[in-house]
Amino acid sequence: MHGFSGINFRKIILEDNMEQERIAKLETQVEAIKEDVAEVKQDIKEIHSRITTQTREIVDKMDDMQTRLEHKMNANAQISQEQHHEIHKQISEDVEKLDSRVNNLEKWKWYVIGGAAAIGYLFASIPNITNIIK
Repeated sequence: MHGFSGINFRKIILEDNMEQERIAKLETQVEAIKEDVAEVKQDIKEIHSRITTQTREIVDKMDDMQTRLEHKMNANAQISQEQHHEIHKQISEDVEKLDSRVNNLEKWKWYVIGGAAAIGYLFASIPNITNIIK
């Protein structure tokens, strides 16, 4: 019986050694996986940081662009107001000139009508005047 138990003992030792090797390999693999996970975590942190930085830069650029657009719009609005004021002023001056010309024409119309009425009256009165003079 002694030999039989020696074979079982050797078999157990061999199996134990094989198990120890498997465990060592698995522990090595687990350590490699832990290192890979640590690298992935670091990469994720780096990506998050870059995304955050780029988002902040984009928002800053958008704010800057909005500010520039507002300044340009305000400048254009001011220019438009000045142009409208100038056009209004010119139109008002032209209307005043036309009004003055129309008033002068109306005065002359009444002068002509009055003169024509006076001449008509004189022509109508000429026979009476000639009778008085005779």
